[in-house]
Amino acid sequence: MAFAATLARRLEAARPPSLWTAMLAIGACHGAYVLLTGVALGSDSVAYAYWSARLVESGFDYPTLVAEAKSSFPPLLYALFATLLALLRLAFGSGWQVALVALNFAAHVVLGALVVRMAIRLTGSAAAGWGALLLYLACFDLLVWVPFVLSDATFVFLAFAIFTLAAARILGDSSGWLPVLGPAVAGIFYRPTGIVLVPDLAWAIYLARAKRAKLRPGAALAAFAAAAVASAFAFGWFMQDPARWPFEALGAPFRETAASYAFGEVVSARPETFHAPPLQLGDFVLISADRFLHFFAVDAARFSRGHMLAELTFFLPCYALAAWLAVALFRGRTAFAAPERKVFLAAFGAFFSYALFHGLVQVDFDWRYRTPVLPHLILLAAGGLADLGRRRAAR
Repeated sequence: MAFAATLARRLEAARPPSLWTAMLAIGACHGAYVLLTGVALGSDSVAYAYWSARLVESGFDYPTLVAEAKSSFPPLLYALFATLLALLRLAFGSGWQVALVALNFAAHVVLGALVVRMAIRLTGSAAAGWGALLLYLACFDLLVWVPFVLSDATFVFLAFAIFTLAAARILGDSSGWLPVLGPAVAGIFYRPTGIVLVPDLAWAIYLARAKRAKLRPGAALAAFAAAAVASAFAFGWFMQDPARWPFEALGAPFRETAASYAFGEVVSARPETFHAPPLQLGDFVLISADRFLHFFAVDAARFSRGHMLAELTFFLPCYALAAWLAVALFRGRTAFAAPERKVFLAAFGAFFSYALFHGLVQVDFDWRYRTPVLPHLILLAAGGLADLGRRRAAR
């Protein structure tokens, strides 16, 4: 941490990066990668392409298409992204995939600027702004999805934009939650994991309304741990026998997830992480716990050396600085005012709620589903860097 403290002190002497500086740096560095990569297709791209084409052909007949769709999660939860692709087809014809990648890249650049601006707003620190920018530039896990015909880049932007709207209410910069609730509801119908935005937003609203005397990070941590353990046992009970789920809605996702538990899956398609097939309820809970831990994983057995180096370069400083901030918040020894501390707690809540959700449901092969909270992790690391630098300067 001594190196980080020294770096923070030196960065503090500079002017904080402006929005234009951040956007130009991200555009230049990450734009080169996107241009070299070109349009890329993922496993879900074919399905998205098909349903966006059917939307155009049917005149946007959603009820018919929902009835036709074959997917484990309710197809309505993909409706807004499919609609976006259909509109790009109408506007750009055969060039709709290129148009989507261009939109992905624009969202990625603006997202980086939002993270940098939020870091500076919360800390008043040039070091936090530069730290956020450097970590964003080093984040391969965000960049890698920009060229893909997938919803990741735009959904990450949407999720963090919702977070910034909520943060403005916590800080008192804006009022009224309707402008936040609308985009959050839209997120649910953009991608199935958008459902996690609901508890994230509920936590942010609670923080915004909580009095300073009630701001107890220790109590919040205990409540989260209790909720996580209860959720793991309840979910494990359903995974033992998915027929126990009493509703037709989400029955297919429960059956599909139960099938992965049945052969001990921890990280999808990475058998070196698997457990023995579970028998008792405790076995299912242990799989969920291991999935939760693997959500934070930095490397995997089949990562190349270059890939592992990229992951270590980003995650090690992020985790270390975010952990520093977490301890400082827990002990109540930060220079941040109550509203800023609440925003950092909201970011921690968002990160861990996604970890818990995927700990129960699935940690995917390439950790793609972790991307929505990587901007939050960068923000937390920037806060840790600012706090560390201030402590060193105070000595």
